Amino acid sequence: MNLLVVMKRFGANKDMVLGNFGRQIRLFEPLAKKHKIDFFCPDYVKKESFEAVKNKIKYIIRPASLLKCISLLKSLNSIVKQEKYDAIVATTDPIIGILCYNISKKYNIPLIYDLQDNFESYGSYKIPFVRRLDRKALKDADAVLAVSKTLKEHISKIRKKPVYVINNGIESDLFKPINKDIARKKLCLPLKSKIIVYMGHLEKLKGGLLLLNAFRIVRKKIPDCYLLISGKIEQGIDISQKNIIFRDFPKREEVVLGINSGDVAVLPNPLNNFTKYCFPYKLIEYMACGVPIVATDIGDVSLALKKYHGSLCMPNDINDLAEKIIMQLGKSRKVDYGEEVKSRKWSALAGKVDKVLSKVIKIR
Repeated sequence: MNLLVVMKRFGANKDMVLGNFGRQIRLFEPLAKKHKIDFFCPDYVKKESFEAVKNKIKYIIRPASLLKCISLLKSLNSIVKQEKYDAIVATTDPIIGILCYNISKKYNIPLIYDLQDNFESYGSYKIPFVRRLDRKALKDADAVLAVSKTLKEHISKIRKKPVYVINNGIESDLFKPINKDIARKKLCLPLKSKIIVYMGHLEKLKGGLLLLNAFRIVRKKIPDCYLLISGKIEQGIDISQKNIIFRDFPKREEVVLGINSGDVAVLPNPLNNFTKYCFPYKLIEYMACGVPIVATDIGDVSLALKKYHGSLCMPNDINDLAEKIIMQLGKSRKVDYGEEVKSRKWSALAGKVDKVLSKVIKIR
């Protein structure tokens, strides 16, 4: 099988190609052992042009901007025409979905559209005609991969063809439980205090302000409590308050230590058009480390945590969020999320994608 995956080079505030990071790379890397897989990656940030090979996958990076859209399209056309791919996978942005839809029609190649989020919440959806053209791509794609069950239900309202749920997964050889004291010593964190952990982009869309307000309430009950944050901080969010520790963890191994240093890990998503349909990377990473989780009762996060007592709180309710955090801090124990983690190993999810690809190509 000869496959082309089209994704943005930069996502989640990271260089996914050089950083070897992201849902798409993790899903298709295992498949490169049996299929020929190329990635075509528009670069909207550095606007570079180069090629690289990592773990049997060829990455073709090309500059992307409004001024370079014609040259980008020509480059993609040339590659598709030359390589004669069996299928194209569009992902990471609705504009890429639209672009790949037109390429797939032109060359009569099956299209698999991977929805890592509800793209209706993306800024590119505000561009004229993007919504209409993207919905056309969603309706007509040979298969759609949805990151959550709730997103599948949402997309199924506008398409009759199959939608397959492929959650975000976990690097199980990296994310695992580590002794809390060892993790804190390595990161030079307080050894005896309670620590709340939040990993990832701290932004209003994902409950950044809710978390900070809830933390103030928690500190009234537990004054010697700390909040450890690592990730990009949205402009306008002030984390300069007592007992908040910010650390930049550029290495994934440091993220693992950061999670394991916590007594509780938090996912404070408010209810909005993004969070209703997402399946956060950090949720399964928290689970793999066995750290007690407090998350808002929204979408597939609810499905993953509903059987773990005290893990879910009401959306947009800082008092309930604070109450659940205090409750989990009082337990002082690891949680066995093994059943949830096992079904979301990247190797298992990649196997599901392989079956979808085989089915689509066979039908065509």
